[in-house]
Amino acid sequence: MTDFCRIYNQALHYSEAFQDVRESYFNNGQDPNQWLACMTPPKKILKEALLQAVKDFHYNLYVKAYQKNFDMFGYKEVRYGREELLLFRECYPDATVLLLIRHPVDVWKSVSKRARKERYGSVEAFCELWKRRVIEYLQLQAEDPKMPLIRYEDVANRDQKTLALIRSLGQLTHNDMEGVLDVVISSSRKKTPPKEIAKINTLCQNVMAEVGYEKKQ
Repeated sequence: MTDFCRIYNQALHYSEAFQDVRESYFNNGQDPNQWLACMTPPKKILKEALLQAVKDFHYNLYVKAYQKNFDMFGYKEVRYGREELLLFRECYPDATVLLLIRHPVDVWKSVSKRARKERYGSVEAFCELWKRRVIEYLQLQAEDPKMPLIRYEDVANRDQKTLALIRSLGQLTHNDMEGVLDVVISSSRKKTPPKEIAKINTLCQNVMAEVGYEKKQ
């Protein structure tokens, strides 16, 4: 979805920047001496093409191959922000998007050394992204009744209201849920420097408070 958004934004740039060129080209009485340097379709056509491309992509990737064996499709994506989720909503207006957040200290502890360097670059950059995502998710939850927000900790601690929501959305039984929650998946075992933890607690504290998180060690 991120790549689809990137393609759309780039095409939209040319569509808006070269609107006059496009209109001149198509209103020139088919003069063969005039040519168009860039493909600059109108915004409306661009958006229609984008939505159709996303739906065709998912249909051929998932539905076409697996619809005989499955009556529901869902997938986990850990890096989507507001732009990607709004695009998803336009393509699938009836779908439910379950927004999941986790305490930033635990998120940072689970990130590999390589990802810390290549994806985030610094603790400060990680904190800015975490805060932005949480704020976006809070806004989306308020705007869209089919985008509920839950906390990872409430799932892990078996909060009954949270588990009931997941069971309902996924059409799952109690045993389905317990069978997954009883499985412990190993994550990073490296120690995180106390200075980094303290910095995360400080930089994220205001947004943490909004979603009921306290400082962690």
